[in-house]
Formats: sequence, C-alpha cells, structure tokens
Amino acid sequence: MDMASLQVVEFGDPESLKLFLFENGLQHQLFFNTLNAKGSPTPLYPIMDADTGNLDDWLLVHQNMHQNLAEALGLNNPFFLLDSDWNVEIDFYDWIANHYDIHVQIAQQLGLS
Repeated sequence: MDMASLQVVEFGDPESLKLFLFENGLQHQLFFNTLNAKGSPTPLYPIMDADTGNLDDWLLVHQNMHQNLAEALGLNNPFFLLDSDWNVEIDFYDWIANHYDIHVQIAQQLGLS
C-alpha cells in the first residue's frame, strides 16, 4: 500500500490530485477485499472515477465509506470529511492529514501495515 501518495497531493495541482484519487481508490478496494474475506463486507463505491473539477459527490460517498469502515472495525467515527473547503489551502491540507491518519488506523486494524 502506497501511503505516501495520500500525503504528497499538492493544493491546486490536478495531476497530484489524480494520483491521490487513484491510490485512495486502490486502498479502499483493498480494505473492502480484506473485510469481505473476513466476513464483514462494507459498501464499495466507484470513487476512482471522481470528477476532479467537482468533488462534492466524491466527498459525500467517500465520507459514507469511511463511516462504514469505522463501524465495521470498531473505530471512532472519522472526522466529518465534508467539513473542509478544498478551495482554501489550509483546509485542504488539514483534510489530507486527517484522511491519511484515518487510512493508517484502518490499515493497522486490518493488519495491512
């Protein structure tokens, strides 16, 4: 799992955002597959197909996926991923950092790290 790709995304850089979205989608697929193999499937949505020009729908679906993962793994509910304004640089980087921490917790809980 390439956790670094979840941290190196640059504000206002569509190419690094595409890499982030791709890696994030791969990780969610791995989380889904691992939970499914353990008998605890969670919903999986096509989040790798996000429109980088309009991420509102992606953010909502992604939030739902993280809430389902938290519930399935007995983790604290993640911070509300929709509370950040991705058009404000500091909000964007706060979101990236919090999201990264959530993925680290999920990977540890699943024994993937």
